[in-house]
Amino acid sequence: MKLRNTVLIVAAVAMAATIQTAQAQVTLGYLAAHSGSAAGTLTIADKTYSDFTVAAPNDPNGTLLTMADALTMSTFIGGGVNGGVPGAEYLEYNGFVGLINGTGSAQYGDLTVGYTVTVNTPGYTINMIDQNYTPNASQATLGDNVIIGETVANGGNVVANSSLTLIPQDFSDPVAESGDNLYINPGVPSLVVTKDISFYANPGQIIGLSVLEQSVHQVPEPTTMLAGALLLLPFGASTLRILRRNRMS
Repeated sequence: MKLRNTVLIVAAVAMAATIQTAQAQVTLGYLAAHSGSAAGTLTIADKTYSDFTVAAPNDPNGTLLTMADALTMSTFIGGGVNGGVPGAEYLEYNGFVGLINGTGSAQYGDLTVGYTVTVNTPGYTINMIDQNYTPNASQATLGDNVIIGETVANGGNVVANSSLTLIPQDFSDPVAESGDNLYINPGVPSLVVTKDISFYANPGQIIGLSVLEQSVHQVPEPTTMLAGALLLLPFGASTLRILRRNRMS
């Protein structure tokens, strides 16, 4: 499994105890077909995933888009039956998608999937997205690979991007790679996430992915943190006065 580094927010752990840990699964094709409506959204805690997209710009066997449409989609909080980092909130694509090359020459395929994620708690912004993939291959040979390019945008402006390559060695002993985590600075309340996934398979090979996961992390805006600190000032002063009276008595 291609495990990705993640950062926990203490508040997320507290919320996990009071909210539902998973949402019923639907397919990516269904969500994309209902984009723009309530039926085309998924929710977890205070986050909404919407405007799902899926396309296959290069589909040599005419099967990539079919497999992508059939991927089951769900949300869950890490630490339960789905695993993951305790307290982290995940969006998961589940089901095999990739190239099954039964020809006598190498094949290349390209798939794009995307969504919009919005944090609905006033005063909080998204500051990081991490990635987790489970690659699959049948006796992967030199040259076989899956390349995952990711772009994160806000208001049409790209705020983070990465490119990860899964090579045959990754299928047996994956390691963390540069670009696993996408940092957004300054944070924003809503992001458009787009994955461009390319597959290269030599003759007779199967190259693909069976799980794509992402967790989205949030922090309070600086102004929100300052307001909270100012609210605590009177309590701090009151405590100080009580301590002084106790010392004098």
